[in-house]
Amino acid sequence: MNERLLLGVSGSIAAYKAPLILRKLTEQGFSVPVVLTRAASRFIGRVTFESLTKEGVYDNLWARRQALSHISLLDGTRLVLVAPATANIIAKAASGIADDLLSSILLAADPGKVLFAPAMNQGMWENPATQENVNRLKKRGANFVEPGFGKLACGVTGEGRLAEPDEIALAAERLARAHPVLADKRIVVTAGRTEEEIDPVRVITNRSSGRMGTELAKAFARRGAEVTLVAGEISVPLPCGVNVIRVRSAIEMLAELTAILPSTDALLMAAAIADYTPVQSASSKLKDKDLSIKITRTPDVLGALPDSSAVLIGFSVETEPDWTKTASEKLSAKNLDAIVANPATVIGGEQTEAEIIFTSGKRMRCTSVAKEVLATKLVEVVAELLADKEPHA
Repeated sequence: MNERLLLGVSGSIAAYKAPLILRKLTEQGFSVPVVLTRAASRFIGRVTFESLTKEGVYDNLWARRQALSHISLLDGTRLVLVAPATANIIAKAASGIADDLLSSILLAADPGKVLFAPAMNQGMWENPATQENVNRLKKRGANFVEPGFGKLACGVTGEGRLAEPDEIALAAERLARAHPVLADKRIVVTAGRTEEEIDPVRVITNRSSGRMGTELAKAFARRGAEVTLVAGEISVPLPCGVNVIRVRSAIEMLAELTAILPSTDALLMAAAIADYTPVQSASSKLKDKDLSIKITRTPDVLGALPDSSAVLIGFSVETEPDWTKTASEKLSAKNLDAIVANPATVIGGEQTEAEIIFTSGKRMRCTSVAKEVLATKLVEVVAELLADKEPHA
């Protein structure tokens, strides 16, 4: 993509995490020059950063080879990320002080294209002067990744800890790659497998890992959407930067979706909901040698949802040779905008095969692609569907 994002590093002990942030940004496809303050260089040397970026490391406002770099480095830069951001650099930015390269860049930058990730002692973070400076910057349009709560370098436990590198990198990508349609849209994704209780130790479930749903949640979050992930049991890590609601059964998932659907712009039903549930679950472990369990169908979650103006995307998994046939039937029966058909062989894997079928009759085939790639494609599909529903001037 060749998109540029500038990383500024100021003098906090948390500077040792800056190379991790840099690596994540480059893995996301950004070109990332680095600007170090003099204090940051005392915590971590420029050689470390030079080994991780080809875009250069800058640390001197007065060096001839870096002349006017506080201006030139902003050319074509989508975002200036300051991580870690000390109380000192925040104060300089709020007051318009430009006495080194990084503070000069911040003075020259559009405040809306600056993201601070603070890291400092709890007392410094909570000090009224720091909070006033933060609020002044926010009023000008600057963005913040709020510090976390945990053990600090000074030995106390409190607020002021640098946010995790994954969280910071995601926040930067959300701002730098905000989609013109999806930014601030409310997207709900379901993921994982539901479980129907037989007794306190046994359940009826399926083999879904939750990977497709979590990849969807991450893909929408990266483009600036407000994402809620309604997750059953999953076998992959939960993504950061999204609101997560945990459920176990089909009934619980239906209840949560019914509650949030009225404020939802798009719903993607990637969860594998158990089709059957015991008529009655036992309160203690069943020990019959020959066990017979009476089961009944679980609710059709999509079919039971209230009418909504949200874009609705369903998923269908089948074992038949023509695994798209059932999906086409579900598309019209459940009043969906599109459905993603999959063969059962993709369950639990990192790769997938899919056919996206639209109400218009259009079909889009994705063969042997990573679920991350399919998720990115579905982001564009949903953006187009949302754009079509928006009133045009």
